[in-house]
Formats: sequence, structure tokens, C-alpha cells
Amino acid sequence: MSKKYTLDRIEEGIYVFLEYPEDENQLLIQVDQVDEIFHEGDIVSISSEEQQYRIELLIDETHITREKVNNLLEKLKNKK
Repeated sequence: MSKKYTLDRIEEGIYVFLEYPEDENQLLIQVDQVDEIFHEGDIVSISSEEQQYRIELLIDETHITREKVNNLLEKLKNKK
């Protein structure tokens, strides 16, 4: 079973994922345990089997969320 997470930050060689969309639970995975490179703000699907993580980037959801954030930032900039 997989769950959705957002990559919150990379800290001392560890990916810090927050469960999406609530951001209440976090999952820590060492960067060297993952073959792919992820960036802050990426939305991913993570499943685990026998201490192995399978992480899939959810491209569409990541793009939509980034667009929403950028639009909000633009609105805030334009209010000045």
C-alpha cells in the first residue's frame, strides 16, 4: 500500500517527507537509499517492502501544487 507525501526538506543526507495533504506525519529516508533525486516540494507516492522504499514522483500533482503556490505568491506581491 502506498501513501502520498510531500518532500519538505533535505537535511543532513535525509529526505524529510510529510504525509500529504495533512502534513502531520513525517517519514525519514536516507538519500543514499533512493536511486532517484527529488526536490523540495515534490509530491510522491511511497510504498515499502522489506525495508526497501519505492518512491514515485507524481508529476501532475507536483506541477498543479507548484502552480497554486506560485499564483498565491504573485497575488501577495501584487497587493503591495
